[in-house]
Amino acid sequence: MIEILKTTKEDIFDIVRLEEELLDSSIGSEMLLSELHNKYAHFLTAKLENQVIGYIGCWIIEGECELINFVVDKKHQRQKVGTKLLEKIIEISHENNASKIILEVKKTNLQAIGFYKHHHFYEIGIRKNYYPDGTDALLMRKELM
Repeated sequence: MIEILKTTKEDIFDIVRLEEELLDSSIGSEMLLSELHNKYAHFLTAKLENQVIGYIGCWIIEGECELINFVVDKKHQRQKVGTKLLEKIIEISHENNASKIILEVKKTNLQAIGFYKHHHFYEIGIRKNYYPDGTDALLMRKELM
């Protein structure tokens, strides 16, 4: 059974590996470790049989949740792991009185864009040359009720 748990320092190595594998880069172990002590940060790990298969991280500040990174291992995509992670972040956002969630996604990442649209995110802008490879970022938002 998949468990959604608060990220711990023991999860960091596996998260960095997943980011590098799926995103071609990582925010890095030092940043991830520091976020574990940031009162505005909420990082969750999806585990199956004690193995990290995904994670999501956000900051919730002044009524707004900003997704930082969100990855699910390729072997476990399309199995509701991402949905479970996102639902938990939505729950945490409600608990912290956030009224919306915003995120950036590579304009070329059609699978992720489709996932977000399925979960009622909509496009609000573009950030030109946002990623290190020069790819634009699509800015998306979801209103929370």
